[in-house]
Amino acid sequence: MDQQAVLDRLREELNLPFFNGTVEDKEYTEEEYQQVKKDLVQYFDDYVRNVEN
Repeated sequence: MDQQAVLDRLREELNLPFFNGTVEDKEYTEEEYQQVKKDLVQYFDDYVRNVEN
């Protein structure tokens, strides 16, 4: 999948309709996509939720 497909899928799966992150412009495998998604969720947990608590 390409860069736009990754962003569209992240918006849908994470329920972030206005998400406009930056991902490398390349073809992604399913494993690479899952890693990007995992890293994004981990960033949110580490930096966003941590500030809330």
